[in-house]
Amino acid sequence: MAAIQRNRVSSSVVGIARLWLLMFVPFAVLPFVFISGKVVPDTALWGHAVFHLIYLPILAVGWWALWRFVREPSNLALRVIVALMLLCQTSGLFGHAGELVSVVQRGFFSAPYSIFSENPHMFFAMFALGGIMASELLLIVLTVTAAVQRLLRRSPRVTGGQAYE
Repeated sequence: MAAIQRNRVSSSVVGIARLWLLMFVPFAVLPFVFISGKVVPDTALWGHAVFHLIYLPILAVGWWALWRFVREPSNLALRVIVALMLLCQTSGLFGHAGELVSVVQRGFFSAPYSIFSENPHMFFAMFALGGIMASELLLIVLTVTAAVQRLLRRSPRVTGGQAYE
């Protein structure tokens, strides 16, 4: 029984590490590279289209990893957090795909700068940004919750009798 519990805990740790690699790292790196103007210049509007092309499959893989992870933890709190993350990631996927479609409709790599203030792009951007940001915050909550639960499982328990003096 202890070996099964240890295996579930280690798979949970691996699952959370996988989620950090699939969800947080691309979220931190790709906007910096393609949108911030530090690597790809602000004048190169194709960077925004490339960002959407690269980030959409990453969001889909993150959604798939969440779908797999939602069945793994035996703890209800972790399952609820991951289910909420799955909902947020779905919103992010919907919004990001909509942004990509609006960019493609307006010229794709040669889309004008005005696209950033136009209604279709902004409508989908709200879904994408809100869903992705909520998902990232829930990833932090998931990690803290799993760590606290792991620490609580390791703490010594007094089951009766007197403590050693």
